[in-house]
Amino acid sequence: MIKVDTITELVNKIEGFQTRLKELHWNTGPISIHKLIDEFQDELGEFEDAVVENAVPFVGFFEVGTLNPVLPTESDFSGVLEGIRGLVISYKREIGDSLMWSGSINIIDDFLSTINRFIYLVKIEKKPL
Repeated sequence: MIKVDTITELVNKIEGFQTRLKELHWNTGPISIHKLIDEFQDELGEFEDAVVENAVPFVGFFEVGTLNPVLPTESDFSGVLEGIRGLVISYKREIGDSLMWSGSINIIDDFLSTINRFIYLVKIEKKPL
């Protein structure tokens, strides 16, 4: 059974990735990558909100002061995308396939598809003409 600590760890890591994405956003030269970072950060925020709201009925509410962002080691957009994908896959494995978590599993699967799309778009943007 998933515990609030599992969700808290996920959210703290997502918040760290959000911070890293903002740093990359302010430090990226090509406007196309700059815009992709913005778009992906919006998607990540929506994912985070949906996952937590789906988990609250099972694990309870977050206490104020619970968040403590964990910064990732990844320092480029491609690495961040890969890191987030790994985090989301690990979380999906942890919640398992219980029907109780079916809404969360659907949200996770949709977000994994979104991550894969952004990985593809970054590769296109970096590909020499």
